[in-house]
Amino acid sequence: METGAAAVTRWAMTFDLDRCIGCWACAVACKAENSVGEGLWWQQVDSVGGTRRDIAAGTFPKPEKHYRPRNCFHCADPPCLPACPEGAINQRPDGIVSIDYDACTGCGECIPACPYDAIGLNRTAPRLPHGLENGHGDAAVPPRPAGVAEKCTFCTHRLDRGEDPACMAACPTQVISFGDLEDGNSTVAEHASRHTAHRPRESSGAQPSAWYLPYSIGSRQRRSGRS
Repeated sequence: METGAAAVTRWAMTFDLDRCIGCWACAVACKAENSVGEGLWWQQVDSVGGTRRDIAAGTFPKPEKHYRPRNCFHCADPPCLPACPEGAINQRPDGIVSIDYDACTGCGECIPACPYDAIGLNRTAPRLPHGLENGHGDAAVPPRPAGVAEKCTFCTHRLDRGEDPACMAACPTQVISFGDLEDGNSTVAEHASRHTAHRPRESSGAQPSAWYLPYSIGSRQRRSGRS
């Protein structure tokens, strides 16, 4: 994790899609780390391409397919924040968007407001195995009560300890980079400045703190060296 010499101004993530193999290690690590309950995912990996529609479009016999991780992108102008009638969603000075579970009433107004489908509602009480009632992940992240909205936190508890987010630490192919966007020497700042980098759904005006480096090699990297 790169923090630079100065205080962090804005945390951000970049995703190198050429490196993603669709293993879901990031999503599983997030779920375990944060005691995310049954039926909810704070991080997901979308499959893009390689469908029957792609084949019908004429790319057969080599329909390309790639993978795209996504989580909460901690937008600079988060639409979920004004959508919450209870003021339960807040933005820290470093850009991280958080949910106050004590203030959240579970109305769900934040869910359709998010352009990235990054918020879920924990409609039922957590169902955890015997002996894990206090959570199955990091002790700094207790299970949420029933009826509140949940989402990725950029693993703020790990950041406070000087550690990388769990998804980044677990990724076997170094897809995810994380750091201070305002630190010109950080990897995320360099990635975000590339002319090929793009932010998801920029037309939403949310200004997500995430950039994708587009895939270019597609299915070739997933053929175990065969041509």
